[in-house]
Amino acid sequence: MKNLPGSIARLHRHHTVSVWLAITVLTSSAAILTRYCRIPATSIGFWRVLGAALVLFPWWFMEWRKQRRPPVFSFGSSLAGSFLGLHFATWAWALQHTTIANAMLFIGLQPLLAPFVARPLLGERLNRSERLACMLACLGMVWILGRQLAYGREQLAGSMMALVSALLCACYFVLTRKYRTNQHALLFSLPVYTTAAAVQAVAGLAVDGGVFVGNANTQLALLGLILLPTVGGHTLAIYLLRHVKSQMVTLSIPAQFVLGTVAAFFLFGETPSAWLIAGAVLVLAGVVLGVLKSEPVQNAAPR
Repeated sequence: MKNLPGSIARLHRHHTVSVWLAITVLTSSAAILTRYCRIPATSIGFWRVLGAALVLFPWWFMEWRKQRRPPVFSFGSSLAGSFLGLHFATWAWALQHTTIANAMLFIGLQPLLAPFVARPLLGERLNRSERLACMLACLGMVWILGRQLAYGREQLAGSMMALVSALLCACYFVLTRKYRTNQHALLFSLPVYTTAAAVQAVAGLAVDGGVFVGNANTQLALLGLILLPTVGGHTLAIYLLRHVKSQMVTLSIPAQFVLGTVAAFFLFGETPSAWLIAGAVLVLAGVVLGVLKSEPVQNAAPR
């Protein structure tokens, strides 16, 4: 019995890391699939979250009835959903106006941005290892971005939009961590996705003159975006944010950058430079350290 607490802790760590890895792999597909969509950015984001809401609806409805029909929308889910909608629209726009590697580098600054959002909203502090992890990841980003800003200014508009998107996504993660604590993941996810769809529908009407579906290839890519990074990746992230710091979830973003860059090399012929590879080593070092040393938070039984 003396080893029971240690066994439980190891089981919790294994479960947490397994979920984190699934989130990383699933969400890293978003950049590749978005590149295959030939419709405006607001339409891409709209179909992602609306499709996810429709897929999850039967399970959401069963849980909603089980929980005695609580209010569907809350201030927290609406606020988080608004930031998610803005993040998806700006992220798709960035991917349409720069290389996948360049966009994913800037979106990977979330580990740097999230603590600045989480500190006033949640009071979360990073331990020494987490601060070192953040520093390593950010050094890798600065190493690469400095070179790209100096020699690749044609990518600047897309890169800056990706940076804005990174801040919006960091806000979404932290707000989810703040407001999802005492609510089932499904009950929180559906209103978040519905709100995000509404935000992008309004943006689509205002900026692009409507919401579009595209050709058959675009529709297949949209289906992949709905099922893999959205229903899979983001819903798992909402689940995990109930049990770990938002910092740990955002650290998956630099790992996605590495996976996305490798995929872009084979699919689109985007060859990473030596500068990018050197920076990626620092980024991955920060990711591994941050995931292994992140401390779990104490909450009710997982759901």
